[in-house]
Amino acid sequence: MTKLKSALAVIALAGAALAGGTAAAADISQPAQTLTLGAGANFFGHVFDLGNGGNTFSDRYNFTTSGAGNLVAHVSAISPAQTDGIKITGFSLFNSGGLSLGGTQVLDGKVDLWTLVSSHLVPDSYYLLVTGQVLSGAPTSYSGTVITSAVPEPATYGMLAAGAILIAYRSRRRNDAA
Repeated sequence: MTKLKSALAVIALAGAALAGGTAAAADISQPAQTLTLGAGANFFGHVFDLGNGGNTFSDRYNFTTSGAGNLVAHVSAISPAQTDGIKITGFSLFNSGGLSLGGTQVLDGKVDLWTLVSSHLVPDSYYLLVTGQVLSGAPTSYSGTVITSAVPEPATYGMLAAGAILIAYRSRRRNDAA
């Protein structure tokens, strides 16, 4: 009888340990946002409050285009030198028919940077989807820009490259100071 009670106690403890290890991260996605691209550009982002470490997000940014054109978009997160703040796991463009384009990860680590470039926009409803996980319990954020244009503008690509270089430079400088 004592062995049966011991065996049941071991099974109960093992079950409790397994149940505790399978807790899922909370989804802290913000409601879908609508971007107005009246001048062809807009900013977007999400600020995460204190205590969200381990939680995941999947944020949607809707916009429409009225003519054929190009799209350049980026999303970035810069973590403080002493912590890993956010891990961006995906950046994608969807149209009304489904996935249109997946983003490209440019930097990963203290600075996460993803880009999207498309020259195949047609008049339609689109949305950008940013997915990831908050790694730090400290307040943190990510931000991004979406730019649409009717004709290719070399200056747009230059600004995107300059922005990426500036982010990388600031990150390295901050890490060297720590």
